[in-house]
Amino acid sequence: MSHPPPPTGPPEFSEPVDALGRPLAAWGSRLGAFLLDELFVFVISELAKFAVGLRHTLAGQVLSLVMAIGYYAALNGSEMGQTFGKRALYIQVRDGVTGGPIGAQRAGLRYIVVGLFRIVPFFMFFTLFDGLWALWDPKRQALHDKIAGTAVVRVTPS
Repeated sequence: MSHPPPPTGPPEFSEPVDALGRPLAAWGSRLGAFLLDELFVFVISELAKFAVGLRHTLAGQVLSLVMAIGYYAALNGSEMGQTFGKRALYIQVRDGVTGGPIGAQRAGLRYIVVGLFRIVPFFMFFTLFDGLWALWDPKRQALHDKIAGTAVVRVTPS
């Protein structure tokens, strides 16, 4: 005698997906990738500021922001849509409608929204609020995703 398959559960508990049906990244994965990336960018930018004599200056903070924007724009905007942190945690940034790559300009904009804390410490509160937004958003988007029209999805290890 054959048994029917187990119930899949109520629709409100189904995992959210992007435009192509890929599962959206969990908040913990997003946070982990951000922390890995920020640590990497911090070390590289501190070395650069030291090398050119700009430590503890506004110009050094601007250099740090520019380097971070370049890092996120180049990698999140690439065909793979992954920074080193995202690659390590198997997530990627995609266009929220087409599911394709977002390009360097949108990736740069996406980071500028959260990266201004590098120059103006008050923006740290916005960065925190922005990052927490994905916890309650039905599409798991942070505010910078909404502004840039992006989604962060899980990918399978390659």
